[in-house]
Amino acid sequence: MNKEVTKNIEISILMMTYNQEQFVEKALDSVLMQKISVPYEILIIDDASTDKTPEILRMYKKKYPQKISLYLKKVNSYHPTQNGYFLLSRAKGRFYGVIEGDDYWTDDLKIQKQYEFLISHPQYSACMTDLIVVDENDNKLDFQVFEKKRNQVYTLEDFKNLKEPGMTVAFFARNYFTKRDYSIVFEADRIMGDITIYMLCLLKGDIYQIDEVMAAYRYVCVKGKNNFNSIQKGNTYRDYKQIRYWIRLENFMRKYDEKFSFLPMPDVIKGFSLQYPAKLGIRLMMLSENRRKYIPIYLAYKYLEDSNYVLEDKENGNSYKKRNWRTFIKEQNPIVLFGAGAVAEEYLNKYGWKENITFLVDNDKEKQNTSFKGYLIKAPDEILKYKDKIKILITNREHEKDIESQLLSMGIREYYCYCTMQGRRIRNIISSKIVQKCR
Repeated sequence: MNKEVTKNIEISILMMTYNQEQFVEKALDSVLMQKISVPYEILIIDDASTDKTPEILRMYKKKYPQKISLYLKKVNSYHPTQNGYFLLSRAKGRFYGVIEGDDYWTDDLKIQKQYEFLISHPQYSACMTDLIVVDENDNKLDFQVFEKKRNQVYTLEDFKNLKEPGMTVAFFARNYFTKRDYSIVFEADRIMGDITIYMLCLLKGDIYQIDEVMAAYRYVCVKGKNNFNSIQKGNTYRDYKQIRYWIRLENFMRKYDEKFSFLPMPDVIKGFSLQYPAKLGIRLMMLSENRRKYIPIYLAYKYLEDSNYVLEDKENGNSYKKRNWRTFIKEQNPIVLFGAGAVAEEYLNKYGWKENITFLVDNDKEKQNTSFKGYLIKAPDEILKYKDKIKILITNREHEKDIESQLLSMGIREYYCYCTMQGRRIRNIISSKIVQKCR
């Protein structure tokens, strides 16, 4: 392409491919069918595909040498977002659109319509179209992959709520990357990059959602496939990587607003604290410039609310000693749960896998001789037959004191109480106050 033409390029279309021989022709054809009234270029990078994708790309490059710039990597980078940054840094257009090798556009005027919209609406940094979701066989899937706004305007406030304006196949934006370095595109995460791009656009203006279907997003989640959803399906630490990504974006935004934070993050951190080891959580929290807020929340949830319950070991009905929950749960003694309601269900969901539950006891006669979560519910008198061989764990918050009195009247002096945040224990009250204060 000569220099004169290069200077006049108005739109850059960016495509990334990897092992997509089944889909890439459809993606390319949907790009080449576009009716665009201004000069444009197509930049394609392939991350060392091992199938026939490079051959197909060479064929198209040979057929459209003036339109396509092709970059074929010899060694896989394992860093898709760096490939995206590579293309952005070479895009010459004042505007750009993005498409991955397994998606496609359904409207031959998609780019033209989006271009004309941004030309006539300078207040917006980018715009998205509506789309359909298809599987690997092009069958339409009936589920939503992003939230449509009633007023069709995606703002920084929506971004704070971790909502997305759409998918990259529907995206078209002004090219701000020609004017400064945006290395955050690949520094935030190796794989995830779409939200980073949306964030950078929002620093310049809102994103508009055009209410017209013009693209198809391919959703494939099959074991053994090479696409993002399939790879992440079996990734035990997917949530860890997702939160780390959000924290890095949050740190970047705090350069522009020192009080910026993602609003759902405390609840996200709560969920994380229940799944992963403490060392991993602390490492994650230390990444955040907002760590003074997040670390206390994490510790409160991790050690005080859910994963380190307090047990009260009653002795003679009037004095008790605290027992660490971790120590108790490691013991293999048979356990009888007193109470067959929501608290028992919570306990079984978390610890039923240990298979040390003998049976459940409940005062409700209608529950007796029935099964709850696979365990038989018996009358309280049944405890007396086994009282020297079992531990009794009260799993009822509403009638805890009544059950304690009942056990004492049955001559049982040793039992434990399963406590959570809803209980009245001082330790958990302190935890609740910490969390409320940090939000």
